[in-house]
Amino acid sequence: MDRKLTEFAALLRNNGLPVSPPEVADAVHAVHTVGYADRQRFHDALSCTLAKSLPHREVFERCFDNFFQFGLAPDNTASAPADSDTDTEQNGSPPPPLPGQGSAGSGSGGSSGGGSAASALGEQLMAGDTNALALALAQAVETARLQNIRVITQKGLFGRRLLNAMGGEALEAEISALDRDGSASAQRRAEALRQARQRLRSEIRDTVERYFQLARRQDRDAIMRDVDFATLREFRDVERVVQRMARRLITVHRRRDKLAARGLLDVKATLRHNVAYDGVLMQPRWRHIRKDRPRVMAVCDVSRSVSQHARFLLLFLYSLQEVIPKLRAFAFSSTLHEVTKSFERLPVEAAIDEVMDHYGFGSTDYGQAFRDLDDLARHDIDRRTTLIILGDARNNNGEAEANLLHQFHDRAKQVIWLNPEARNRWGSGDSEMLRYLPACTHAHSCRNLGDLERIVDRLLKSA
Repeated sequence: MDRKLTEFAALLRNNGLPVSPPEVADAVHAVHTVGYADRQRFHDALSCTLAKSLPHREVFERCFDNFFQFGLAPDNTASAPADSDTDTEQNGSPPPPLPGQGSAGSGSGGSSGGGSAASALGEQLMAGDTNALALALAQAVETARLQNIRVITQKGLFGRRLLNAMGGEALEAEISALDRDGSASAQRRAEALRQARQRLRSEIRDTVERYFQLARRQDRDAIMRDVDFATLREFRDVERVVQRMARRLITVHRRRDKLAARGLLDVKATLRHNVAYDGVLMQPRWRHIRKDRPRVMAVCDVSRSVSQHARFLLLFLYSLQEVIPKLRAFAFSSTLHEVTKSFERLPVEAAIDEVMDHYGFGSTDYGQAFRDLDDLARHDIDRRTTLIILGDARNNNGEAEANLLHQFHDRAKQVIWLNPEARNRWGSGDSEMLRYLPACTHAHSCRNLGDLERIVDRLLKSA
């Protein structure tokens, strides 16, 4: 239950209610004191410890109702009251016992039609025991690890896992046995179980949807970090996520720049300088490290197969201009063009769209692109330059011009190749990646934002 309270606290934070770790600890202690049996006392314990003002109370109430939904309302058609008219047949005699109920003193209780045992889930559904069903569903959530749901395509999978964890397979076996039995009482029970099963499935779908929405709010950035570039544009706020990732890297590398500006403590120089003070460290001495701002050239394949990867690389790099101010961008499919001025006069997203419209979706020619890069930037690639190449190295069986890439490597500080394909595909078909690999300082498979963030982080450390 402590983990559930932690998840609930995360939901509150994502809805704008500030909840600190000590407050979560207070909530856990309060809940352990009042217990879980009484929903109102449970609610009040959390409200007192987590909601600190009237606006916070409104957020808390909404989140509490959505998160702690127990559902599974009783259905009177599953088990009618003993004094209702349905307990007697038209001739006034009591109906035969439903399969699984048996007759008093017959010793057959717990068996269903056809001699097969009644399922535990079926008994709970027929009894309308909402508390037992809610507890079984909560236990199934833990067993199926529903909190790990991340993408929409997992909803059906987790729904089946929940039903099976509650005893769905045994329930299906019982219904099948009742159908084979053929008696009127067996058919009545089978039909009642089908209706109850349908209500249970609806509740399970609602539970899965609730956890999915919680996961999206809790960890949307993490989910999008792991989504392949090819499908990432389906997310509407991907640009904001990229900018948040860039902001985190900017913050980290600003700290490193401050450390480099201050320098590291030079112990030997400090001891020598403070001999005059009898060894008391009055005036520390610092060893300064020269750290130049990175100069980056980004060469992006914008052909149809990797255009989305190029889009997000350019978006990410231009979001880092506070720590990469000297950035030049080149785009190519059949021929290469410098597109730096597009980013100087237009917002980043508009500039990327313009680049894709003018130069994207053509037939790839890496050999021609490297010849064009040599003509455009031969004298600008020096020992302070990091050359980033994004592409799948599939050259349509054209001339690779690997010798030019070796010349770039000899002149540049480092050459980093980002390939959107998995490593086991490098060199297959018309891929020239294995020929280009010796001329690269580093070569990475880069298929999502998480890969891109890690690679750019290393770049900023080494550039």
